Amino acid sequence: MIHLAIAFDKNYLTPFYALASSIFCNNPNEAFTLHCITKDVKEAEKTEISDYLQENGSIAYFYTVDDTLIQNFVVRSHWNTSVYFKIFFPLLVDNSIKRLLYLDTDMLVLGKLRELYEIDLKNYPLAVVADPHVRNEAYWELHKKENYFNSGMMLIDLPKWNSLEISQKTLKILNENPEKIIYVDQDALNIALEDNFLLVSEKYNYTYTHIPKELSIKELKKQLSDITILHFTLSRPWHFLCRNPYRYLYRFYLKKTPKRNEKVITDFSYSKIFAYFRIRLIEFYLNTPFINKIWRFIKKRFIKNI
Repeated sequence: MIHLAIAFDKNYLTPFYALASSIFCNNPNEAFTLHCITKDVKEAEKTEISDYLQENGSIAYFYTVDDTLIQNFVVRSHWNTSVYFKIFFPLLVDNSIKRLLYLDTDMLVLGKLRELYEIDLKNYPLAVVADPHVRNEAYWELHKKENYFNSGMMLIDLPKWNSLEISQKTLKILNENPEKIIYVDQDALNIALEDNFLLVSEKYNYTYTHIPKELSIKELKKQLSDITILHFTLSRPWHFLCRNPYRYLYRFYLKKTPKRNEKVITDFSYSKIFAYFRIRLIEFYLNTPFINKIWRFIKKRFIKNI
C-alpha cells in the first residue's frame, strides 16, 4: 500500500481527478490510500471521489484544517491559504503510517511511484527536488541556495518528521516572520528544515523550468519516458495561455474520470486570442528544428546586412 497526501479546495477538484487518473493509469498494479485535506468540497463530491478510488482499488480518507490556524498566513499571486494544508498532514494521519508521499494537485504522475516511495531516505525526514526557478527569481538569501527545494512533492518519513516537530516549527515561522515569506509554504519549510532533507532526481518533480526550450516535438515526447512526476508550475494546463508543451496530457487523463465533461480551459477570453497565437507561433518555432534553421539562415544572410 502506498500512502499519498493530496490537499485541495473546490477550485482544484477537477485537477485532483486528472492527477488521480494519471496515478491509476501508470501504476495499474498498486493499491493507494489517499489522505485528502479538503476545503469547501461537498459531501456528495467526497462520496464520488471515494467511489472513483474504490473502482481503482484504492481508498480515501478526508481531513479538514481549522481556517483560524492559517487565515493570517501570507498569500500571493494565484495562491490562497489552502497551500498551507500540506504542513498539517503529519499531524493528522494515523501514527501507524510510516511514509507519506505528498503531491500538489497541479501534477500528473507519468511513471511508477513505488521506486520513489521506497527510496532510502538515509535518516532524513523527507526527500524533495531542488527548485531551479526560485534561484532564477531570487528575492533574498534563502532563494539563492543551491538546494532550495520545491514543496510540490515531498516524501515524508512521518516518525522522523514528527520527532523533529517540523510542522510546528514551520507554523511558528509563518506566524512570526511573514516578511520573509514569498513562496508561501515552500519558504517556511525550507527555513524550518535547515538543509535536513535528501535531494532526489528532478524526474520526481519535473517542473516547467526543467523543460529545455528548443526540443523538437519528437524529443519532447521521448523525454516523457524519463519523467515520473510532471509538475505544472508557472503555466497551468487549464489556463488558455499555458506555455507548457505537455499541457495536452491534462486533458488526456481528465477524460478518463467522472469529470470528463468538465471544461478543460477555465479562463478563456477573446481578449487573449492574440497572445494565444503569439505563444503558439513561438512554440512552433522552438519545437520545429527545420523552421529554426531556416530562420537563423535568413537572419545571418539577409537581415544582418540590412
